[in-house]
Amino acid sequence: MLPTHDASTADLPAPPDLAAAAAAAGAAADALAKNEDRLQALARYAILDTPMEPAFDELAVIAGHVCGAAVALVSFVDRERQWFKAVVGDMPPETPLDQSVCRHALLQPGVFVVPDLAQDPRFASMRIVTQAHPLRFYAGAPLVTPDGYALGTLCVLDHQPRDLGERERQMLAALGRQVVRLLELGRANERQGQMLVELDEARRQMSVLAHTDALTGLANRRSFTERLRQELALLQRGGEPACLLMMDIDHFKRVNDVHGHHAGDQALQLFAGLCRDVFRAADVVSRWGGEEFLALLPATRLEQAQAVAQRIHAALALQPVPGVEPPLLLTVSMGLAAFDPLRPLDLTLRTLDAALYTAKREGRNRTVLV
Repeated sequence: MLPTHDASTADLPAPPDLAAAAAAAGAAADALAKNEDRLQALARYAILDTPMEPAFDELAVIAGHVCGAAVALVSFVDRERQWFKAVVGDMPPETPLDQSVCRHALLQPGVFVVPDLAQDPRFASMRIVTQAHPLRFYAGAPLVTPDGYALGTLCVLDHQPRDLGERERQMLAALGRQVVRLLELGRANERQGQMLVELDEARRQMSVLAHTDALTGLANRRSFTERLRQELALLQRGGEPACLLMMDIDHFKRVNDVHGHHAGDQALQLFAGLCRDVFRAADVVSRWGGEEFLALLPATRLEQAQAVAQRIHAALALQPVPGVEPPLLLTVSMGLAAFDPLRPLDLTLRTLDAALYTAKREGRNRTVLV
């Protein structure tokens, strides 16, 4: 007699281990959520922890209306949490990653639907399911960047188990793409804003370069001439008296010939630095040409300007040119004149230049008044 065979039990497959499957799915979702490339892509948009914005709120409202859902969220999945940029319904501003349904939606393309969260071992123990007024239904459209990274979802949740029709799924996916477009627009605006800042800085630097002598950092001849015209106009309208001081480094050619052009550059920079220390903030000093400098001293009388000239002579006597051996002390010859509003500017400059060369002829290292 053949042995009996109970087909009802012996040939059935072993029941699936739902807990193990749920754990594996959770581990896969966590791994994707914490993927460094994805997190870097999320960081590029600088969206986390930003204030609520009407544009995102409106898309969440439309999603909730289209899907007939009590809760709608624009959710971004961070390393250890999911954070909500927009919230419709009763939800906190963020939840821990292990309480996130959205992290599972990142694993697949298209809309991720869970008809009944309470019946799915991946989600049945989550707080949104076990709370007093539980959420049972979930649908989420992944927010996928143009370079393929899923950053979060536009999702809807409801208190009753159900499903979404194909039309609602398509609408939810389309709204999710609009969320990504908002992200891209924000990023483009940020880049444009940064470009405008950089452009303004470049213009500022160009303006400085256009008005500044590259070697000494003082005003160049063109910008100083314009400043002289402005001061002349003020004087002609009854402004306070001003003075002009023309200065020329003595024996500068010898510095270049004996010590080299690098030493000559050092000498010019040294003199420019001393001028910054001696002159007032309201004074304007320019490199007029070569080793010649011209200074405008507004609201200054001749006796005050003479004191400034003496301070320059004294400062030069204490400061050797850097890097030159044996130590090299500079001297300077100067011409000093009151800025006469009744005299044409070119005549004033010629008179000042003549006073400077008188100082040279009389032995240098001195100041001659006009």
